Amino acid sequence: MMAAETAVREWVNSKPGLVGAGSPLGMGAFLRGQASPGDGAYAIVHRAGGSSDLVAEQDSNLALASIVFQVYSPTEDVAERAAAALATAIEQLTGSPEPCGQTGVTVLVSDRLQGPVHVPQPADSGEPYCFQVGADFTLAEF
Repeated sequence: MMAAETAVREWVNSKPGLVGAGSPLGMGAFLRGQASPGDGAYAIVHRAGGSSDLVAEQDSNLALASIVFQVYSPTEDVAERAAAALATAIEQLTGSPEPCGQTGVTVLVSDRLQGPVHVPQPADSGEPYCFQVGADFTLAEF
C-alpha cells in the first residue's frame, strides 16, 4: 500500500500558484500541525477511513484514498481563500494524470469533493480559523 498522504501532500506542494510566498496556501501542506505566521495558511493532510485498494490483486499499483485537508490560518479570510484554492485544484483533477512530486505516485483523478467547510476551533488550539476540504483520490504507483 502506498503512503497516500505523503503522495497527496507532495502533489499539493508541487502546484505552482497554490503553494509558496504570495500564494493562497503560502506555507504548503504537511502531515502534522505547524506554527502559522500571522498572514500564512497551511494544510494538514490525513487519510480518512474507508480507503481501499481498487483492484483485489495484491500487487496492484492502483489505490483509492479518501483524503481530508484541514486548512489553518490566524485570519479567517486567508484560511477560507486557501481552502477554496485547494478545492479548485482538486476539482481540476478530471483524468489528466499529475505527478506527486518525486514519490513515484501519480494522481489519476479525484471524486466526491467536499468543502470547503468552516471547522470551529477551541479557544486554546493556537489557530483560530480552520476550513476542511475532502476528496477521494485515485492514485497509481509506478
